[in-house]
Amino acid sequence: MKKKRKKQKNRMLLLLTAVFVFGGLLAAYGILSLAKSGKEDQMAQAAAARSAAEGEAENLPETVKQTVDPADYQLTLQFRNGDFQTVKGIFREPPSATADSSDGNVRTVVLPEGNLVYRTSDLKQLLDSFLELQESGWTQPENARIEKQDSGFVIIPETPGTALNRDALVSAVEQALSGGRETLDLEQAQDVYAQPAVKQDNADLQAQLAQLNQITGASITYRLPGEEVTLDGSTTSGWLTQNADGTWTRDDAVWNQHVSDFVSRLAADHDTINRDRTFPATGIGNITVKGTGYYGYEIDEPAETAQLTQELDSGTVTTREPCRVQTEYAARDDNSGIGQNYVEIDLSRQHLWVYRDGAVAFETDVVSGTMNESYYTPEGVYKILDKKQNATLLGDAIPGKKDYYTYTQPVSYWMPFTYTGIGLHDASWRGAFGGDIYVSDGSHGCVNLPAAAAAQIFNLVEIQEPVVCYYSQSYSLASAPEGQQTEGVYYNSADSGAVQAG
Repeated sequence: MKKKRKKQKNRMLLLLTAVFVFGGLLAAYGILSLAKSGKEDQMAQAAAARSAAEGEAENLPETVKQTVDPADYQLTLQFRNGDFQTVKGIFREPPSATADSSDGNVRTVVLPEGNLVYRTSDLKQLLDSFLELQESGWTQPENARIEKQDSGFVIIPETPGTALNRDALVSAVEQALSGGRETLDLEQAQDVYAQPAVKQDNADLQAQLAQLNQITGASITYRLPGEEVTLDGSTTSGWLTQNADGTWTRDDAVWNQHVSDFVSRLAADHDTINRDRTFPATGIGNITVKGTGYYGYEIDEPAETAQLTQELDSGTVTTREPCRVQTEYAARDDNSGIGQNYVEIDLSRQHLWVYRDGAVAFETDVVSGTMNESYYTPEGVYKILDKKQNATLLGDAIPGKKDYYTYTQPVSYWMPFTYTGIGLHDASWRGAFGGDIYVSDGSHGCVNLPAAAAAQIFNLVEIQEPVVCYYSQSYSLASAPEGQQTEGVYYNSADSGAVQAG
């Protein structure tokens, strides 16, 4: 019985505890609901009050609406050179809308927080204090121009400079202030910076560039002994005339003179005719052969000048050899252009060698011209001009008598190497060759050969092959015989087979 009562009592305690807890929870929820409802009411009331205040503010005077501190507002200016300056310290609150509108010197800054005003005179004074507005530090704009460079003509773009237009600057700043802006990039503002008159896209400038590049567009590469030389715009651009206004034109007289001078320099640099040559003389080593004779590389200057002028005018691009009078038998670096096949004659030693492929193929003693001013054999590098069998050699013409000569001499082999009648031929009338016979009893300039030697040489040599004549020892010349001519004329008579010879 006691146990049963005790269980009932425990159940009652648990029930009362649960009721108490549940009641507490309900009370707490009620309190929270009331607090939330009160806060929402307060927020609604604050919003209504603010809306009413804003509505009333629309009708308040200008001075009442101002809430911005004039010291807080500033406009930052960015200049072309990257500098920055700040417009500040000139602003104030407007005393009244009426007073501000009646003063033409007063401008308004419109800000969300309220308006400010400033005087234009104050703004100009402030701007003029900036370093960027000092004319002494300005760089003036430069027009785009055409410039000659190594590769030809190009357009150099315009240079903007830093010179300012003050009126346009003030106008741009005032416009920025009227909108309450905080920054202004003056590079983007219209007409603030002085502009070059001619820019790189100028149509006239582009047309002139095209014309100049057409004039200098030709490229002629010359194949010359041992090298190539190119004439192109890097050179011809320098042949144009620059005018006072900076433009370029072609003066035909000046241009043509440059063309002629170029060809002359080309010939002077590469012609070898009439130039001294180093030659490996047989048995005695290198000697210098005087620059006389007809053998060598020679540019035809008149013909080359005419062809080059036409190619430059038409803008030709080509690789070619120059117009030539003649060329050398061998490459420039092959035995000084003489090559490995040639005839060598030492007029002091009175000896001749025929070289084939760089080796002596035949040699013989000779008798050359008598050592006087009329008949001596001239030194120099020549070439075999012709090969003729059974020719008749003619001496000097006898004045006053047609077709009469100091001598007529048939020969079996005739190999002339100068245009004045000097050559190699057999001399069957001579009983001896070599030694010093030539000094007083030599020929009229020709190189006399033994008959058998002449035949062998005739079969060995080729037309255009070099003939090297030199004196390995010093010599002197006697006066020319009275009445004797000092030069003959080489010719080949088709009728008689006669040739005038030295």
